[in-house]
Amino acid sequence: MFPKFFIVLGYRLEKIVGDILVGYLPSALSDNAARIVIELHNNQPLDLLEFTASLTAFAREHKAFLKGKRPGVQVEESRVLIVDIRKGSTVLELLPVLAPIIATAEVTNTVAEFVGHIRSAFDSLKSYGGRLSDPTTQQLKNMADSVRGIAADSDGRLKMAARFSNGDVIQEFVIDKNEARTVLKNAIAQKAEIEDKRDTVFKKVLMRLHQSSVEDLKVGKRTSEKGIVERISGSPLPLVYVSDDAGSKIKQEILKPEGNPFQRGFIVDLDVETMNDKPRVYRILEVHQILDLEE
Repeated sequence: MFPKFFIVLGYRLEKIVGDILVGYLPSALSDNAARIVIELHNNQPLDLLEFTASLTAFAREHKAFLKGKRPGVQVEESRVLIVDIRKGSTVLELLPVLAPIIATAEVTNTVAEFVGHIRSAFDSLKSYGGRLSDPTTQQLKNMADSVRGIAADSDGRLKMAARFSNGDVIQEFVIDKNEARTVLKNAIAQKAEIEDKRDTVFKKVLMRLHQSSVEDLKVGKRTSEKGIVERISGSPLPLVYVSDDAGSKIKQEILKPEGNPFQRGFIVDLDVETMNDKPRVYRILEVHQILDLEE
């Protein structure tokens, strides 16, 4: 049997320094505050690096989740404190410390939402070829790191619950070693797909204009034009013309006194500028052909 760790994960606000947070933790550990409980069942000793990576992955994912769900809470950093060691399976007990002014009910809601968030991510990734919807590469790394240890074990299993200290469960789920291996494989594959896509030149794809401008041609700079390439994204993105030739062909269609540039299709080569793994700008490398979309 291996050690059982009860771990409290606290998030420090900018106005809270280390000694204040340490002083706040005991009051946060009341029976009324829900906790995130992660149980790692394993036959073999846990690899220290895999164990640390798993714990860090959950911490990173919780921080990202908190920023998205609670934008009013300015998260500066996370701290992990081991408050008890017992015999048995490895158990991580995480308590999000949002701030002394946050109500216990709000903490409980956040805990339940986070467990649901992780469960939903695992559900999407644990089927053959499963993929997350619009993830960042960091989220995919978090999902992969969180299951490495149980995926490598002959009888690994991870159980996550939102529950109170008296044992009352708000919600919980279990993922076994086979599901963990599929999650790991799919998360790694999707992360690689995103990274490859960022470096790919899209050849002869169809672009239509979403927004046009009569401004003078700008080469190498972001323009007021926006285009949609449905093969890449349904959202309109600003255009950057890499060459005078590419920009001139599109500008000519915009400036024609007759016709409608929004009824034109442009067969182009382009690459995509990204930020935080999201497409932000289309760089138009070459315009091969202009089509009448009505025809």
